[in-house]
Amino acid sequence: MVNSLKQEMRRIAGAFIFYSRIPLPSSWISEKTSHCSRYFSLVGWLAGGVSMAVWLLAQMLFSGSSGTFPEVTLPIAVLLGMAAAVLLTGALHEDGFADTCDGLGGGWTAEERLRIMKDSRIGTYGALGLVFLVLLKFFSLLQIETEILPWVWFAGHALSRFVSISQLRILDYVQDEAKSKSRMMIEFSGVDLIVNGTFGLLPLLFIGSQAWTGLLAVAIVWWVSIMYFKKKLGGVTGDCLGAIQQLSEVVFYLGLGLNLGV
Repeated sequence: MVNSLKQEMRRIAGAFIFYSRIPLPSSWISEKTSHCSRYFSLVGWLAGGVSMAVWLLAQMLFSGSSGTFPEVTLPIAVLLGMAAAVLLTGALHEDGFADTCDGLGGGWTAEERLRIMKDSRIGTYGALGLVFLVLLKFFSLLQIETEILPWVWFAGHALSRFVSISQLRILDYVQDEAKSKSRMMIEFSGVDLIVNGTFGLLPLLFIGSQAWTGLLAVAIVWWVSIMYFKKKLGGVTGDCLGAIQQLSEVVFYLGLGLNLGV
């Protein structure tokens, strides 16, 4: 029991070490530690919680006794919340999204696409993709009712990570595992899926029945991306998982915005 608990704590630490910039000791994780991605959605709890906290703090600071209207402070608070999540994760998933855009946009064969995705330099497709992604995320968050925006934000971070990592159960990992910097994170079992699903879906309870349009939109993106990656790459890479995390998060916000605007 003690060894099992210690192993799970190492997996949690591994997930936060790999998927965030939290300064945990690297000695807490080793090459023998596997299935760390079991807690990928839990990392989303932290990212969403930090975004919520920064948003609430900014709302209090900028709409206090100065007389500034909340309608004016909301965009500032949303931008600060988005920036906090990027700083916490080191833009890991945004980088994956940009690399995926470059690879799928610039390559003619699966081999060319994979080669381009490994290039650390950002290209035209990646740069434009990031601009559109950030703008879309910002404006979609502004469309959500202020009363539940923090919970939608929290749920979006957790759900999108579950949607992303679940693709490892369906698609092959097509990069060289021995050379991949994420080789310790791609072992993914049925238990890992259940744990991620628990952490990824629980925050939806704070939103209630209003979440259904967001879930539907995310499900569509999940299925289409699986078919697309299988056709274009023959499977999935770490960059692809980062791209799906970002797309799922944005689409979830868009779905909630549409649902609440009716």
